[in-house]
Amino acid sequence: MPEPEAGEDGNAWQTIDELAGVVGAYCWFERRLFEVAGTWASEPGPDDAGEAELRVWCAALARRHGDLAGRWAARLPVRAGVDGGALISAPQRPDGLAEALDELAATKERAVGVAGLVETVLPWVGGVYSAHLAAASPVREGSVMEVLVEARREGSAEIQGGQSLLQRLSEVGKPSRHLGTMFERAFVGARVFPAVWAS
Repeated sequence: MPEPEAGEDGNAWQTIDELAGVVGAYCWFERRLFEVAGTWASEPGPDDAGEAELRVWCAALARRHGDLAGRWAARLPVRAGVDGGALISAPQRPDGLAEALDELAATKERAVGVAGLVETVLPWVGGVYSAHLAAASPVREGSVMEVLVEARREGSAEIQGGQSLLQRLSEVGKPSRHLGTMFERAFVGARVFPAVWAS
């Protein structure tokens, strides 16, 4: 996909509709993380301390990403007569992101899924938010930038907490190579959200 031409202030998107597409994709992505983590938090599993810790971590992750999805939805830049809810959808490109998240959600072992989130998904979305923040216009995107800053800070803490948890659980397996390949195809070298390059 060709890189969009930047405007006078360096932004890759210049219209309200383009920015709405970006924010709608962010909202969709965060809702999907909320669903995946919420499912892992509520699924029964072995009755041991490690599994209990994983469920608590997943519940906290789900709460945070559900809240973040709500913050994105509240900042959708919508013109009169446009249904804001219709803008909340997966990126409209064949990059495999929706499919990769579906496969992650289907992971049977909670610890393996958490490892996939901590090692791949959360760092990637942090990179996307960082790239957007670096290109954002304070005049036109002030409220969006506010959420980007909060999301990066919270995401960094979330990754550190997840890494610490996984280190304590020595029996944690690794995500399958197939799952890793799907995320690489979706993330690396592609614009995952409209007009935003992963860093």
